[in-house]
Amino acid sequence: MPTQAALDIVNALFAGKKDVSDYVATGMKTTAVDAIDARKAEVGKTILTPEPPEEEEVEQPEASTETETEVTPEESTDETDQGGN
Repeated sequence: MPTQAALDIVNALFAGKKDVSDYVATGMKTTAVDAIDARKAEVGKTILTPEPPEEEEVEQPEASTETETEVTPEESTDETDQGGN
């Protein structure tokens, strides 16, 4: 169903008016205000709705798939010059 603003524009065109910019501007403003009001209502519903309490995550120890092995010290290389020249 056409809006009242759209009907006004069509009626003005058929009445022979060449400048319908006032009708278009008014219609656009009305449509914008209606869209903004609808968005405000939508956002207001989400803001005013209480959020469910967040569940605290309990950290569980990770199951280790690796078995503990004896760590052997790495062999260190002696990089100092101990030779005699």
